[in-house]
Amino acid sequence: MNGKGLLRLIAIAVLVLPLGGCWNSRELNELAVVSGIGMDLVPETDEYRVTFQLVNPSSTSTSTSPGSGKPAVVVVSATDKTMFGALRRASKHVTRQLFFAHTQLIVLGESLARDGINDIFDIFERSHELRLNSEILVARGSDAASVMKLLTPVESLPALGLVKKAQNTSSVWGENRPISVFDVIHGITGEGDLTINAVKINGDAEEGKKKSNLEGSETLTETVMSGLGVFRQGKLLYWMKDSEARGTEWLLNQIEETVLDIDADDKKESVAVNIIYSRTEVKTAIENGIPVFHVTIAEEGSVNETDSFVDLSKREEIMKLEQELEKKTRTEVMQAFHKGQQLESDIFNFGNELKRTNPQEWAALDGDWGRIFAEGKLDLKIKAYIRSTGMSLKPYIPEGK
Repeated sequence: MNGKGLLRLIAIAVLVLPLGGCWNSRELNELAVVSGIGMDLVPETDEYRVTFQLVNPSSTSTSTSPGSGKPAVVVVSATDKTMFGALRRASKHVTRQLFFAHTQLIVLGESLARDGINDIFDIFERSHELRLNSEILVARGSDAASVMKLLTPVESLPALGLVKKAQNTSSVWGENRPISVFDVIHGITGEGDLTINAVKINGDAEEGKKKSNLEGSETLTETVMSGLGVFRQGKLLYWMKDSEARGTEWLLNQIEETVLDIDADDKKESVAVNIIYSRTEVKTAIENGIPVFHVTIAEEGSVNETDSFVDLSKREEIMKLEQELEKKTRTEVMQAFHKGQQLESDIFNFGNELKRTNPQEWAALDGDWGRIFAEGKLDLKIKAYIRSTGMSLKPYIPEGK
């Protein structure tokens, strides 16, 4: 065969090879799209119960509205000694193969979280089906299956609604932050401990599964974000909430935006300041054998509401408010730090920072970082600035009223 003939043969082969198609292709009408996964521990059998929230292909985005037929999701559960076994055992309950490429949410039941989560994420790193960027929550006061079965208003897919709820409150309230499966694995394998966003069911969980829960203007059963679950050595230990949760996010440099009610001269918590910028810098060191955490927080905010007489045209009044802002921030940060020390749980990433910046000092520690962290000192510096007071400098409320 001459050279021209060989080139022609190669060209034909190159053109023909792609015509074979994808060897592992699957038709859409053969797949059951999983939007959320709930993981629970069955104490009686020490098995895993995995609950899948499946998108109902025969429904529409408005199918859960009053008077409609099928809900937008179908929920099935399977139990097995391993997570992967439960995934495959679910085939006994569904007519289509489970498809995880669009899984938005993972929920951990409280019983599973208290027993320990270090082993359950092995499948996420080994399997090509499961996503590491799925949002993860821990159910507070309930199992994950109950959370998966709740129907929610506004969003037809409950799992997507929970993800958006977590992201929304993270961006404007500051007691939570976006946490993915990858983040949890990184926390488990790192130095120190971790926190996971908590979700709580308000109302009757059984009623929340029914379409009637969506037929009124007020939802009687709902899911709400409820602070942070503290995990020490992979086991749920404590629930951080309110100021403790927000103080934790401050130390982790995760505050995007939040609101602080600070004191005026004549009334407590009467001035609402919207924090629009926050930056936390951390430096760690070992001084006289004790870890010292040098933390600097710079924040900027705007006055959005006053419920007392504050003359914002005067610079000295602005400076008073800035001092109150620093005081309120310090209180919340110290509450979180002291709780972490009380639990001997470094959920603030100080251990990883010390290991990164001072590897020799870290190597000299005896390995019991939880106890060493509890003996550490926090050197906290806060500088707050009020950048805006809105269109009005003089309050509507007369002085002395």
